[in-house]
Amino acid sequence: MNDTTTRPRWRRLLDGGHTWGSLEVSATRYGITRYRLVVFPPGISADDRMLLRIWRAWPTWGMATFLILEILLVPAIGAVAALWISATVFLGAGAVVMAMTAATRGDVRTMTAVRRAGVHDPLAAEQFAEFYVLAHELVEADGKRAAGEILPVEHELLVWRVFDRMADAARTPV
Repeated sequence: MNDTTTRPRWRRLLDGGHTWGSLEVSATRYGITRYRLVVFPPGISADDRMLLRIWRAWPTWGMATFLILEILLVPAIGAVAALWISATVFLGAGAVVMAMTAATRGDVRTMTAVRRAGVHDPLAAEQFAEFYVLAHELVEADGKRAAGEILPVEHELLVWRVFDRMADAARTPV
């Protein structure tokens, strides 16, 4: 059995599908598709990755917590007190997670690309091509690791290469 099947479900949920970060594709209105690649610093622990994911999702779960507290507390203690408590919990939880991720939060690399249907934009096409290459390398590395074709250390080396290329791409003037 590998590590992903023996961990508790909640840890697998919080640690995500990729050890290197995340890949998001979202189609929006008017033929615009947004692509976002997030790569965590290679070599960090599973706990650090989990905390980074919790930090990045804080606006969503924090606001949900705020609203649930408001719904539960307003009838019990009144609107003003409920607002103070809900806001304190919302901001306090965010501050705690922010402090817990201080060592790794600044090292996370993010790359975005936007494509518009029917519009030829050479700069956007170039950015998307680089995005596609990096994302493909990461997904391919995951597939090879899952198939047992490469060792975990080789997988991490491939992630390091993408991580470094993302830094180079960020420094390159457009």
